[in-house]
Amino acid sequence: MNFQALNTVAVPWKLVAAALVLDDPQGGDVSQTHLKTRLQKFGFLWPERIEGADMPIMPSRDHPLGISVGAVTPGLPPVKVTVANLGCASCHAGPVYAADGSPDPTSAWLGSPNSSLDLEAYTRAVTTALKRQSGNTPRLLEAVRTLFPDTDAWEMASLRWAVIPLSRRRLAEVPEGLSPLPFSNGSPGLTNGIAALKLQGHVLSDAQEAGFTSIPDLADRSFRSTLLYDGAYAPQGRPRWRPIAREELTVAHRDSLAAITSFFTVPSMGQSPRGAHRQIPAAQRAFAWLETRRPQSFPGPIDRAAAARGAVVYDRACASCHGVYSGPVERPRLERFPNWHGLVGSDPRRTAAFTADLIRYAGSDGYDQILDARPTGEYAATLLSGLWATAPYMHNGSVPTLAQFLLLEPRSERFLVGGHRLDFKAVGIAGQDRSGVRVYPDGYTPWSQPAVYDTRMPGRSNRGHEAEVSDLTLAERRDLIEYLKGL
Repeated sequence: MNFQALNTVAVPWKLVAAALVLDDPQGGDVSQTHLKTRLQKFGFLWPERIEGADMPIMPSRDHPLGISVGAVTPGLPPVKVTVANLGCASCHAGPVYAADGSPDPTSAWLGSPNSSLDLEAYTRAVTTALKRQSGNTPRLLEAVRTLFPDTDAWEMASLRWAVIPLSRRRLAEVPEGLSPLPFSNGSPGLTNGIAALKLQGHVLSDAQEAGFTSIPDLADRSFRSTLLYDGAYAPQGRPRWRPIAREELTVAHRDSLAAITSFFTVPSMGQSPRGAHRQIPAAQRAFAWLETRRPQSFPGPIDRAAAARGAVVYDRACASCHGVYSGPVERPRLERFPNWHGLVGSDPRRTAAFTADLIRYAGSDGYDQILDARPTGEYAATLLSGLWATAPYMHNGSVPTLAQFLLLEPRSERFLVGGHRLDFKAVGIAGQDRSGVRVYPDGYTPWSQPAVYDTRMPGRSNRGHEAEVSDLTLAERRDLIEYLKGL
C-alpha cells in the first residue's frame, strides 16, 4: 500500500465504505451485505467463486475482487489508515456467463474483462458520499466501527483527528457532483490510463483527455511484441514490431513484457516508478501464469459447419492482422501473431494521447533499461482470443456487437453498457434499439448500474474498420462470427 497514492487514485477504505453505505440513495442498513450491493452497482465483482486459475482461489469476504487493501502508518507522529487501491483483477476478472448469456457476478473468471466496471461513476459517488457524510463525524465513525468491528483505537483516532479533516479540506475544492480527478475515466468497461499516467507524471495539460480504452481479455498476451493499444511500450533493445510464433514464446521474451507491465501500476495504483520497479518479480510470476491461461469457453451453441466456413473467411480476410489460429473450430488456439500496426479509421484520440513528454517519465528510475516508450501514431492490431466476452468492441468500446462491427446491422449511436447480458447470435450486448438507446431484454435486471455510451462524445467514435470488411458477403460475415465465438 502507498500512502502517497491517496493524493491521486487511492482512497481511505473504511471511510469510503462507510460513506457509501450511509449515502446510498436507495437507503438500507449499515452492513457488509449493504456495502457489497452498493459496490456491485459500480460493476465491482464480489464473487463466491474464482475460476480460470489452475488452483482454487478464495475470494475476500471484506472487499471486492481487485480492490487491494492494507494499513499504512506514515508520518511523525504516525497515523494509521487503511488504504484501498485498484489491483489488476478489478478490471481483468469478469463474470462467468451462462448458456443464455446471463452473467453470474457471484463467479469470476480471472483474465476476462470486467466490462461493467464503471470507475467514473464510482469516483464521483465516493466524492459525493464523503462530502456529505464527513460533516457528521460521530455518525461516520460509528458506521466504520459497525462495518469493520476489528478497527483498533489507533486507527479510529487517526480517522477522527487526521483523515476526516484532511478529506474535508480536499473535497471542499471539488465542485458539487464532479470527480476530484481532472479527467474522466469514461463509462463501464473503459479506462483512461494515459490520462492517469500524465497525472502521476505532472504532464496533464488537457482537462478533456479522452484517450479511452476498452478492457481486453488477457489471453495470449505473450504473443505481443509491444504493449498498449498503440504499441507505445516495447522491450528495450528489441524490434518494436515483429511477428511472433508459438515456438518463440521464450522465458526471456515473456519476462521482458512482464517487466513493462510492472510500470502499469504507476497510473492504476498511484505507484512511483521506483516503487513499480520493485514489482517486476511479481509481474513476471503473473505473466508466467498468463501464458498457461485459456479464456472462458463460449457457453452458447456454435454451428460447426458455419464455423468451419468462417475459419476459411478468417484465414483469408483477418489472419494477416489478427493472427493464425489452428485446431478445432470450436476451440482453436493462436499459433502466430503478426503484430500488425497502422490506422483503420478508428477514433484517433487514444493514439494521439501518448505524447512525447511521457517518454522521460516512462524511462525514469531504471525503466530506461527495460522500457522503450515512444508515441507511434498508430494502433496495434488486437488479439482476438476470448473475443466473445469482451463486448463492446473497438479499442474504445464503441460498438456493442460483432454483428454491428461487421456491418451486418447499423452501428448504434447510443447504447447501454454495464451489467449486460450477452447476445450469442449477434455476439455482444443483448437488447434492442429504442429511440437510439440499446435497452435490455424484457425480464432481465442488470446486476450493476448501466450507463449510456454516446459515440458522439470525444474519444468515443464508432467509426473504423469498415473497409476491412467491405469485400465480405453477408453470409461470410455471419460465418465469421460463428468462428470468432470459439477463439
